Amino acid sequence: MSDRGARQTRPATSRRRQSWSGWGEGRVDEKDGVGVFLDDVTYAFADISVLSIPVLFHLMTSATNAWFGLKFGALVAWLTMVVGAALLRGGWVTPLATDEPGWVAMTPSLVLLRLGYYNAVLALAAYGGRALSEAVSPVASVAFALLVGALSVGVFPRLADGFYGVVAE
Repeated sequence: MSDRGARQTRPATSRRRQSWSGWGEGRVDEKDGVGVFLDDVTYAFADISVLSIPVLFHLMTSATNAWFGLKFGALVAWLTMVVGAALLRGGWVTPLATDEPGWVAMTPSLVLLRLGYYNAVLALAAYGGRALSEAVSPVASVAFALLVGALSVGVFPRLADGFYGVVAE
């Protein structure tokens, strides 16, 4: 199974990951399950975190520190997104609404999609979580942030497939 335009399917079907020797040379290594998961968590953390800097900066500079406030909802959703993306990239979980394994490829158009999508999802989790915390309970805000984070990464590969099909044509 080879990579498609909008998806990285090889990491989901193989234990081979790129490594760096420290001497300016890259190589490909066969890793065990823990090594694959750690590699995928690192990849997903960089993917989601770097492109979420606008909303994370806004939340960190404008929100006050409060339990179950804006920052807490964003943090829960952010960590859920990172772990979910790592599980999808490694092939442990299949994305929703598709049977093709793997995470979303890094192309210029998909980077622009990620920029808008990740920031919107984290803003929804933060502000929705705070509203639920004030209106219902703190437990509802945590559940909401977990659900938003998990669903957002679950449907993102399918959304990216559709977006890439429209943009590439």
